[in-house]
Amino acid sequence: MNEENQVTQEAQSEQPQSQEESVDYKALYLDEVQNAKKLRKRSQDAESQLSAFTKKQETQKVKQMQEKEQYKELYESVAPFKEKWETYESNRREVLLSKLPEEDRKSMSNKDLDVLEYVVKIKEDSRPSNPQHQASAPRNVNNNKPYSEMTELERREWHKSLSKSNN
Repeated sequence: MNEENQVTQEAQSEQPQSQEESVDYKALYLDEVQNAKKLRKRSQDAESQLSAFTKKQETQKVKQMQEKEQYKELYESVAPFKEKWETYESNRREVLLSKLPEEDRKSMSNKDLDVLEYVVKIKEDSRPSNPQHQASAPRNVNNNKPYSEMTELERREWHKSLSKSNN
């Protein structure tokens, strides 16, 4: 009985190996490559057809507007927004250019608004911040001299600072 079990186990272990050996991986890989190429070509064709269709649709729209002379109406409907944008942009540009040094203003005046805002932001971030002055705040002077080398005024100040820190 043990011999029969061993024979059946050997037969079962040989079957998966023979199935794996018969699979042609190269052919499967080449099939996948061909499929990928076919799908890529289909998507590129679809994109080109879509772009051609949209161009054709835009030209038809423009022709219809020219025939009906609606382009004048379209321009008139957009004109107030254009004027508002131009005034906003010029005001914003003037404000940003005023924050820049005089030598940089000429070179930056031709840049786009977003570039100008970015440069101004960088310039403002790089400036060191000065501490705010407080009129009633005393100066905090640390005197590192030994007591024997201090003047009488320095000794009094040192003693006052010690007594304030102890309270």
